[in-house]
Amino acid sequence: MNRVSQRVCLWLAPLALLTAPPALAAEAASGPSTPSPVPTTWMAQESIVETVLFFETESMAVRIYRSGANLFMNLYNKTTDVVEAQGIPAQLAPSTRDQTVYKADQGEAERIARINVMGETELEIMAPNGTVVLKESGFNAVVGVPTGSIDFRGNNFAPGTPALVLSAEAARLRSAPRLGSAIIGTAPRRAVVEVIDRVGNPEDGFIWYQVTYQGTTGWVRGDLLQPT
Repeated sequence: MNRVSQRVCLWLAPLALLTAPPALAAEAASGPSTPSPVPTTWMAQESIVETVLFFETESMAVRIYRSGANLFMNLYNKTTDVVEAQGIPAQLAPSTRDQTVYKADQGEAERIARINVMGETELEIMAPNGTVVLKESGFNAVVGVPTGSIDFRGNNFAPGTPALVLSAEAARLRSAPRLGSAIIGTAPRRAVVEVIDRVGNPEDGFIWYQVTYQGTTGWVRGDLLQPT
């Protein structure tokens, strides 16, 4: 985990601002380089909080999350290693049938996160005078998963519920909710894990759960877990 990823962990920690874990690698002395895709291991919050939308752009990482009936936005500048917004109130804005729009206008800028029916994302930041400060398309998007019937593969249950590992062998705990992301730990068959977040990945089609097992927090596919 580089310094940028470590900073993201702190920025997107629970609302009470959990302490960031120790850095595993220092930033190169020559200065910041183009950041690699930001791992989403930091996305969890308290069990009653769920990710609604997460994506990255060339220079930013964006997270919309729900706590109770309220929406909040976190915004992190990957280039400057600066938290530009943390836990600021957001709202679902009027939009067309083809896209969903979230707005947060606390402070001196309006921040707009969009996702359309094709799963394409975009971040726009506007100054008070209407000038567009930044407008970038996104990637690595994951979305919130409602309770009930869904199109994603895997068992669907709410975070905050202990779950049983169903895999024939140990379930892999991954650094991000997507196939091919780094394996950071395992949980053996029949182990009970604590579930702290739930998202759906449109690229691989799975529900993913962020879980904690014996001090390791990672993401597990929804078809490998069952609520206890």
